[in-house]
Amino acid sequence: MRLSEMTTDQMADTLILLAEPIANIATDASVSAALASYTKASKAGQTVAETFGNMIGKLAPALLKSHRADLYAVVAALTGKTVEAIGAQKGLQTIADIRESFDGELADFFKSAADTAQAEPSQPLKPAPAR
Repeated sequence: MRLSEMTTDQMADTLILLAEPIANIATDASVSAALASYTKASKAGQTVAETFGNMIGKLAPALLKSHRADLYAVVAALTGKTVEAIGAQKGLQTIADIRESFDGELADFFKSAADTAQAEPSQPLKPAPAR
């Protein structure tokens, strides 16, 4: 189900399930490097095919080698299926599930969270005052 079609309760439950696997993927240096190369390629005026090739050549292996379970968890959270069902189904069905479930609202939600995290430099935690 698309995020934009969910009730507030459904969205809250789904975001709880999405938070950890998305954080695992977003904080991985190899994924960040692959995304950076994709961004550079698209800004460098490469063709769509070149940019897509760059993304598939670097991003897909980074995701599938280190974050297969996280990807399955994301698809399961969005579809209501189990992680085991995602792993056992035909690959083209998984792609169809991703296409059907993914919408701009989901991307915007996580992009805004990432932008906020990058814009706010982390500060060391201060100890609580003694009582």
